[in-house]
Amino acid sequence: MYAAPTLLWNNSYIRHWSKLILATCFLSLNACDLKKKDVKCHDFFKPGDRGGFEYPSNGIALFKENGTQWYRCAAGQKYLHNKCKGESLKVTWDEAVSYAQEFSEKTGSTWRLPSKSEMKSIMESQCHAPTLNTNVFPSAEVSNYWTASRGFHQDQFKCAVFTYNGNLSCRQTRKAALPFLLVKD
Repeated sequence: MYAAPTLLWNNSYIRHWSKLILATCFLSLNACDLKKKDVKCHDFFKPGDRGGFEYPSNGIALFKENGTQWYRCAAGQKYLHNKCKGESLKVTWDEAVSYAQEFSEKTGSTWRLPSKSEMKSIMESQCHAPTLNTNVFPSAEVSNYWTASRGFHQDQFKCAVFTYNGNLSCRQTRKAALPFLLVKD
């Protein structure tokens, strides 16, 4: 008759080593991630590094990856001499949408809030605080920025991207006062 092999180690010994191996892997992975995210974006991008952007006109940055044109300053600011002048607006989602419509009427171009995927596409994963190329967006601040995308409960929540780390939240109350960027196709 065939006899099943017996376990040389008891179960508690195996559990102990399994936990130890898992803890070591967890700590190693976190350490690598923390090291990667320890670089601030204003140190990550060399002076003049535009990343995937071109400047077709004053104050406009064209993201070559998807063809979206971005106003280089937050809404409420004016781009002048390679800097953003003034204070960024921090308004509710509804006020941000109204501002984009009014800005479009005054400039003769159709400007809008970026979608969540457009906003995420310009985030840099290898740095933080803010996760935007500060050569392209010179006044980028660490904050939640409005997107045009709807939240889980469309009447109450909208989506925003936190520029410290590029995380998206679609549970941002639409009545919060946040800054925003404008885009056009």
